[in-house]
Amino acid sequence: MGLRDRLIEQVLVLRCQIGDRSAFAELIERYQGPLRYFVARLLEDPGMAEDILQDTWLTVIRKIHTLRQFDTFSAWLYRVARNNVYKELRKKKHLCLLAEDVAVPEDNEEPIFSAEDATKVHKCLERLRLEHKEVLLLRFLEQMSYEQISQVIGCKVGTVRSRIHYAKRALKREMEN
Repeated sequence: MGLRDRLIEQVLVLRCQIGDRSAFAELIERYQGPLRYFVARLLEDPGMAEDILQDTWLTVIRKIHTLRQFDTFSAWLYRVARNNVYKELRKKKHLCLLAEDVAVPEDNEEPIFSAEDATKVHKCLERLRLEHKEVLLLRFLEQMSYEQISQVIGCKVGTVRSRIHYAKRALKREMEN
């Protein structure tokens, strides 16, 4: 996101905080598609994803006044959505938590995927564990920094690096199969 888009977003957040409904509608328009994709990939249930999205936007409208750092809106929004997903999964007992402090070897290689691999990548993402899916989606589709991802998932940056490392390995194994 460029400087202009970040500034526009910050203004929209400020306007939402003072009760401007058109600004809120604009934020929904900006984020609805990517957020829907993120939630749907984590849940793999379109009906449930729509419910989670509604809950997410209701939470945002009720709590946007508490947001003090306007430049963190997207990370905050994705954290609200993620929390709603995990709350739903806990109800259904599908959740398996990872250890927070796992040592990761230094590996700075970023795999390069061609446009032809996009369909295969999306299918392989469906077979990954939830913790792996979410960090890959946030990092590569939403282009969030490690710091932003750590805000979304509520863990240390080192844990984010670890999860991304293992998620890339898992995705690579799935793609090779």
